[in-house]
This record gives sequence, C-alpha cells and structure tokens, in this order.
Amino acid sequence: MVSKNLLKKRVEEEVAEVLEESDEFCACEQCKADVSALALNNLRPRYAGSDEGEVVLESTDISSTQTEMDIYRTILEAAKVVNKRPHHDR
Repeated sequence: MVSKNLLKKRVEEEVAEVLEESDEFCACEQCKADVSALALNNLRPRYAGSDEGEVVLESTDISSTQTEMDIYRTILEAAKVVNKRPHHDR
C-alpha cells in the first residue's frame, strides 16, 4: 500500500456537497478541484502507510466532531477565495 492522505477523499466529497447545495458558489469541476486543493493545503494531512493505520486514523481522528468541523470551515473559506477569483469565465 502506498501512503495516502486520508482527508483527500473526505474533502472532495464534502466540497461537492457544499458547492452543489449553495447558490453562492460555482459547482463546476474546475471550482471543485480548486476548492479541494486549497482546503487540503490548509488542513493538517492525515497520512496512513498501511491498512491498519488507515483503520486507526479513520476510527479516531478523522471521524471526530472537531475534525469534521475543521474540514467544513476550511472548505467554506476556500470556496469564498475561489469564488472571488475563479479560473474560468462565469
């Protein structure tokens, strides 16, 4: 198994949900990618190098209420930044 940032999938799913539920933000693929990248750059990564490490991190740190709140807050902040300067014409 290659080590991976376990937040990546969670952030990408949450970004899609947040952008699609809001009329304030563009939900195109470019904006989703930009918001995800910016949010991931502003969150502490959670890497696992084995299946066992992935299970431990998922069940303790990543699923905590505080981590979920941090992810949501960081995504909203990233969405506001991307919304001000999107990489496409509206």
